[in-house]
Amino acid sequence: MSSSPYTVYLPAGPPGVSWSLPQGVRDTVALPCVVLADRAGFSEFAVLQRALRVVGVPSVRIDAGSAGASRVSGRVPGDVIDVDGRVIVPTVVWVRHFTPEAIPVGGESWCAWIGQLPAVHLPGGAPGRLAQLAGAVRRGVRVPSTIVTTDPPGAARELGCGRVVVKALGEHFAEVSPGVLEAAFPRIAAPGDLMPADRPVIVQEYVEHEEELRVYHLGGELRAFLVGKSAPEAIWRDEASVTVRPAHVPPDVATAARVLAADWGLRYAAFDFLLTRAGPVFLEANADGDWRWFEARAGCESVSLAAASMLRDLHDRSSALDLTGFLALRTFRGGE
Repeated sequence: MSSSPYTVYLPAGPPGVSWSLPQGVRDTVALPCVVLADRAGFSEFAVLQRALRVVGVPSVRIDAGSAGASRVSGRVPGDVIDVDGRVIVPTVVWVRHFTPEAIPVGGESWCAWIGQLPAVHLPGGAPGRLAQLAGAVRRGVRVPSTIVTTDPPGAARELGCGRVVVKALGEHFAEVSPGVLEAAFPRIAAPGDLMPADRPVIVQEYVEHEEELRVYHLGGELRAFLVGKSAPEAIWRDEASVTVRPAHVPPDVATAARVLAADWGLRYAAFDFLLTRAGPVFLEANADGDWRWFEARAGCESVSLAAASMLRDLHDRSSALDLTGFLALRTFRGGE
């Protein structure tokens, strides 16, 4: 956890929803459609929606901050829903940062509605950090020596390390009010610099490593970046110092990411590994992990394109249409 506070203010989104649909489709045609639910302050789904347009997959993006301005309805049982007067059949629903805290009014109900739409849902619920570490160990994947405690100094002595990493048990960011995020960054510390905590925290050995590898798992496909940074929070506090470059995924890391994603039912997740001379060390998997910042630094859109490909395949299977059939349907409906 960082020794000084860090707050992020997310911009408000425009009212309503963002559509990407074939031309000529009437509002009353029940069109198979991908549903993206997120926050206006994150750019991942904006780029993804453009990529879906290129591959011919209809999509609708719902922003948490302006969800209350939308009109939705759907008969139960049934697969068809009405969003702002347009009728769709959800095929895939991907939710990122769409939480009750993000929605000014009726947040629990909006999240319950999104979560219960009849469709394939992404990314799936990743287990907490402790369950992740335990699951990795069961699969023979190395993890840092870890203690959960309210006594970080005692834990550091027990670990016998010159340096340790202290982490929160929960999310790195907490939304204290709609659009306002407060960070709880991991921090590296010497044992003598630690103080007792008023809540349980994670204390881990600091693992000497050559590089850090962020691996994105997208329906079995993997995309990765080598990341160089001076501290865990450098991406936020010292962005200019961080280096990012595309990377191949080592075979042992690829196996670990795919096995753990399968164990946890995750079609999508961002995995963090340390690359050491003795092999990879797993840190954590984030089912809501952002990717656009890494792509921008590396000068590519490899994750966005893989995400669009994954959604296209899920959409085609869910709607019982292959891409050729879908394009034919576009032509037919465009002539109606």
